[in-house]
Amino acid sequence: MKAASAKNFVTFDVEEWYSANYASVDASQCDDSAGHLEKNVDRLLEICAQHSIKATHFIVGDIATNKPHIVKKIHRAGHEIASHSYRHEMVFRMTPAEFKEDLRVSCDLLGQITGEKVLGFRAPSWSVNKDTLAWFYPILHEQGLLYSSSVFPGKTFLYGIPGFPEFIHQPVIDGIKQPVWEIPQTLFSVLGKKFGFSGGFYLRVLPGWFVSNQLKSKNKMGKSVFLYLHPREIDPASPRLTLPFVESMIHYYGVNGCESKFSKIAGKFKGTFVRMDDFIKSLNPAG
Repeated sequence: MKAASAKNFVTFDVEEWYSANYASVDASQCDDSAGHLEKNVDRLLEICAQHSIKATHFIVGDIATNKPHIVKKIHRAGHEIASHSYRHEMVFRMTPAEFKEDLRVSCDLLGQITGEKVLGFRAPSWSVNKDTLAWFYPILHEQGLLYSSSVFPGKTFLYGIPGFPEFIHQPVIDGIKQPVWEIPQTLFSVLGKKFGFSGGFYLRVLPGWFVSNQLKSKNKMGKSVFLYLHPREIDPASPRLTLPFVESMIHYYGVNGCESKFSKIAGKFKGTFVRMDDFIKSLNPAG
C-alpha cells in the first residue's frame, strides 16, 4: 500500500461501562439505569458527524438484546455494525464450539436489527492468542465474516501475539492462507519493546501530538492505523468498577481529557478514515 493511499479507521467497542475481563470484576449487580451508554454513543456519533467520518462499531450482544435502538441509531447514521462477541468472554477461555455459538448468536442478532450481514469481528480484550489461531479464523469464515480486528502483535501482561505481522493481511496458519483478513493494531517500538498508541489506555495516556505523529509516520510507511475507544472512555461521570490499582489505572487513567484528544486527532486525519468493511471489500471484491 502506497503512503498516499493509506487509509485509517475509527472504531468503537460498544459495551456497557461494567464490561471488563479482569478476574476481580463481578458485574452481576451492575446496570446502566442512568443511560450512560446511550449518552456516550450519541456523543461519539456527534463527533463523527462533525468530521464526516464513518466508523466501525464493534457491538457486544447484550446491547443488541437489551438496547436494540442504540444499534439502530448507529446504523441509521451510516456506520458499520460489527460483532464484539455476545457475552464479552475472552476467546482463549472458550472452546471452539463455545466460540462458534457465541459468534453465531451475536451476528444473527445484529443482522436481524440492521437487515445487513455482519462482516467483521473484534475479540474482547484482544483475547486471540497463538493457541486459538488454528480454529479462530476458520470459524469466522464459516460464519461468513470477511475480517477480524483482534490481534495485538506484541506482548503485554494481559494479551498479545509476539511476532504476528503488523499489517493488514490474510494470516497463514499452519501453512494455510486464511480467507479471512486480519486488521491488527499498529505499534511503535522503544528499546525493542512494542507499545500501542492509537486507542484505549494508550490513547488516554499519550500526548495527542505524539499519537498524531505516530499515525502520520505509519501512514507514510503505507500502514493503516485504527483509533479505538469504548464509550465510557469519554465520560468522566460514568460509574466506575472497583479495581486493584494497576487495573484501575489501565481502565480509567486519562478519561478526563480523552474526548477532546480523540476529537482533535479524528479531525486532523478525517480525510483518511473509512469503514473497515468497505476497505476489506476493496481488497477482496469477490467477497
